[in-house]
Amino acid sequence: MSKEQEIKKLKERIQELECIKDFQQDIIVEFEKVTGKELSKVFARSLSKRDTTKEKKLSK
Repeated sequence: MSKEQEIKKLKERIQELECIKDFQQDIIVEFEKVTGKELSKVFARSLSKRDTTKEKKLSK
């Protein structure tokens, strides 16, 4: 794979991850509105842990 193809692939992956992050932030804001800030912090940490675990599995 050429470097240009690799860079293109990585840029696409970055864009995908940014979309996921934006979506998660929207969910957290809505969750805050419904449940209050304390529960939303727990939810945000849970999402973060899940994503980290998922990324580790995908990188293997």
